[in-house]
Amino acid sequence: MLSKIFRRDFAKLLLGQGVSLFGSLISRLALPFLVIYTLSASPTQMAWVRICEIVPGILVGLLAGVVVDRTARRSLMLFTDVTRAILIGSIPVLFLFHALNLVVVMAVASLMSMASMLFDSAYDAYLPTLVPVDELVDANAKLSVIASVSEVTGFGMAGILFNLLGGALTFSFDAGSFVVSAVSLWAIRHREPSAAITSANSPPTLHALRQGLATLFTNRLLFRALLMDTTNSVYFGLSGVAYMLFVSRTLHLDPIVQGILYAVGGIGSLAIASVTNAVVERLGNMQTLVVGAVIATVGTLLLPLATGPIWILVIFVLGQQIIGDSGDTLLLIGLDSVRQAHTAIDVLGRVRSAWLVVTAIGTVIGTIAGGQLASVIGLRDTLFAGVGIRVVVILITVASRKLISLKNSGISQEATHTPGN
Repeated sequence: MLSKIFRRDFAKLLLGQGVSLFGSLISRLALPFLVIYTLSASPTQMAWVRICEIVPGILVGLLAGVVVDRTARRSLMLFTDVTRAILIGSIPVLFLFHALNLVVVMAVASLMSMASMLFDSAYDAYLPTLVPVDELVDANAKLSVIASVSEVTGFGMAGILFNLLGGALTFSFDAGSFVVSAVSLWAIRHREPSAAITSANSPPTLHALRQGLATLFTNRLLFRALLMDTTNSVYFGLSGVAYMLFVSRTLHLDPIVQGILYAVGGIGSLAIASVTNAVVERLGNMQTLVVGAVIATVGTLLLPLATGPIWILVIFVLGQQIIGDSGDTLLLIGLDSVRQAHTAIDVLGRVRSAWLVVTAIGTVIGTIAGGQLASVIGLRDTLFAGVGIRVVVILITVASRKLISLKNSGISQEATHTPGN
């Protein structure tokens, strides 16, 4: 299996995505630092920035899926990488010309949202053309390992770079990482089978959109997995508003300390991703998803419980990062593999984009709720509300245990982060 997984082209994909994730994770931490410390944003303004990172992608999401299913996915990914390099690179340039403000940041975030929607839809549809279906979970696990390594290094560097260079100049690293990703994609020699690109005999756009939605919403397996991911996305939206404001302004941890803590949290994801196959072989896919949901919920609970001297606060935040990230890694690898393995190649782009649209709507709902709750009940109680959302994910997963089982679905060898914000 390893000889197939680590063939030359897949190794190029691993390298490019690892570097790209490294840069994106620096920006993921640098953006809220920029908004909180440099632009002095309120919780409501923080919510608006988060919305700009999500809503534009929703608006183009379904159409993006149609484009993906009618275009060579690798070429589309290469184009969007170059586009994102230009967009994110504009932040340090505008800063140097004293033209950077909250409106500009929201505009760049909006355009990045659309480009990322296109890339993510293409990537999800491209991977099964590069990797055999019975190795998808292993491939996703390998990519998750790379993502975790990038998280450790990217988050660890983000706080240091923010202090040394300032928030705006830190984004130049992300711009460079997109260039590296584009070069790695260009270097891949494997070409997608003609069946994966359906532009020649494709149905009208509206019909194509309906096909993607019908596949997602009429397949009980895909729909239940989507429901789990969407509910989880509501939590991520809520925590995206409250989490760093709470750590920065309530717990008073500075950017360097935060960067180190978030980096160490990536070690939990790395460890789990490395043993995912063994975990699933022992517990089964459904039990693994349940365990992942429970672990993620326990991790979520630790942060709002944090109180006391700084060394205790560090323990709570560190525990949340390690435990919470580990649970989310199990969940996300499993859900990604279910979607890729149970969707036909010719509609996978549309299914993925529809999936992203629905989960992004969940994130927006959580973001709006997080901004409002933080202003009314405070950051700590808002994070406790997030724990309640995580409990709902557990209930959905337990209720689905008879339906979702990769072993019973004929994928006996499969086992199960990104992105984000």
